[in-house]
Amino acid sequence: MPDPSPTREEDLRRLLTDAIEVQLAALKAGISFWSEWIEQTAEFVQSATKTLSTINSDEQNAKDLVLELVDAGRASVRALTEIPRHTATRFIEELDKLEQENAEQAARAARRASASAAKQAAGSGRAATRGQAKRRPARAGRVKA
Repeated sequence: MPDPSPTREEDLRRLLTDAIEVQLAALKAGISFWSEWIEQTAEFVQSATKTLSTINSDEQNAKDLVLELVDAGRASVRALTEIPRHTATRFIEELDKLEQENAEQAARAARRASASAAKQAAGSGRAATRGQAKRRPARAGRVKA
C-alpha cells in the first residue's frame, strides 16, 4: 500500500504547479485588463474624433457638442476605473476554478489509489486461497498402471 503522506518531491511539484497556475491566472487577468482598457479607450477616441470634427464644421452647436464630449469623457473615465475591479474578479474566479479542478483531480487520484489498494488486497487474498486450493502434494515419481 503506498504511503499516504506526500514526499518532499511531491510537495515541491505541487508548490511549483500552484505557482505557475497563479502566474498564468495573473497573466490572463492582465490580458483581460489591457483588452478592456484598449476597447474603452478606442470607443472614447472614436467618439471624441467624431465630435471634434462636428464641432469644427458646425460652430453654431459647438457648445452642445463640447458638453457631449465632456460627458463622453466622464463616461470613459468611469468605465476605465471599473476595469481593475473587473480584472480582480476575473482573477479570483480563475483561481477558484483552478482550485476546484485541483480538488477534483485529487479526489479522482484518491479514488484510484483506494480502488487500486482494494484490488491488491482482494487479489492477494484470492491468490493465497486459490494457490492453496490448487496445490497438490509433490509426487516422487509416476506410477505406471
